[in-house]
Amino acid sequence: MKRLKVNLFLCIVGAVLLALLLAPAVAQAQAAWIEHWNGTQWSVVASPNPSAFHNVLHGVTAISTNDVWAVGWFNNAQDIPRTLIEHWNGSSWSVVTSPNGSKGSNFLFGVTAVSSTDVWAVGEFNNTSTLTEHWNGHTWRVVSSPNGGTRDNVLNGVTAVSATDVWAVGDFLDSTSTSHTLIEHWNGKKWSVVASQNPVTGSNTLNAVQAVSATDVWAVGQTSTQTLIEQWNGTQWSVVASPNLTGNNLLRGVAIVSASDIWAVGFVISSVGEQTLIEQWNGTSWSIVSSPNPSSLQNILDAAAADPSSSQAWAVGNFVNDTTSVQQTLTEFNP
Repeated sequence: MKRLKVNLFLCIVGAVLLALLLAPAVAQAQAAWIEHWNGTQWSVVASPNPSAFHNVLHGVTAISTNDVWAVGWFNNAQDIPRTLIEHWNGSSWSVVTSPNGSKGSNFLFGVTAVSSTDVWAVGEFNNTSTLTEHWNGHTWRVVSSPNGGTRDNVLNGVTAVSATDVWAVGDFLDSTSTSHTLIEHWNGKKWSVVASQNPVTGSNTLNAVQAVSATDVWAVGQTSTQTLIEQWNGTQWSVVASPNLTGNNLLRGVAIVSASDIWAVGFVISSVGEQTLIEQWNGTSWSIVSSPNPSSLQNILDAAAADPSSSQAWAVGNFVNDTTSVQQTLTEFNP
């Protein structure tokens, strides 16, 4: 059960903070938000905010109960986004110095860990180039990573199979402002772009990635209106058929229980608002699993976590309260 607690601690960091990112801009300062599940209830855990203006945590990963990383960005005094990395030592969260790819805007969206001395964070800088950073147990440093195109290259998610087998996914824009999938791989020495699929002529985006093994890796996202799921079989990436509801379908997170039990979460935008979307892989095909929607206006799932030992899965995000119109955290559970 310890592993489940750690996963849930992290899951809420990565997704609920995205709710703040999605919220309309407001005049007051925006603080980072972290919640923890202790097996009985959720509670808010204090976290530092280096900026008086804007602080966002977007991705999380756990090595142990006293070694947890969260990444995102904050806006400095000049209102320029800079990388933000925080660490949990078992007692409290603290800011750890992190580099930036440029003097301009820098964002971190995802983080994964091989060990306590081998952690990766990914994102983008200057709204043009991919950004990868590595922790060696002592310091964070920028590691050179390629771009898929000349515009808006971004890495949204990252997962590690081993120290020499790390995957990052995202997208880039072409000259017509159409997005294309972007997948990069770390082989222990350098990052390289790996061919990925773009099933439609319009927009294609990947938001999250998780691995079962070196020959079984899953990435999720969306095309212009449909869900997009791709799988690595050890040789190439290919599109795996996934169902859709009426409207614009998006997948934001993926979690793995086993090779035959995988969850993808997101939402669908339709004429009745934004509704949660959860899909499950049973080893043969993806299917939609019914999920609750507390709001008639907006219901979004941004991330998922799973515990292989118990087969339990959680999804987290946000919804808009029908009565107050206030954005609130949303957690959903599959026992």
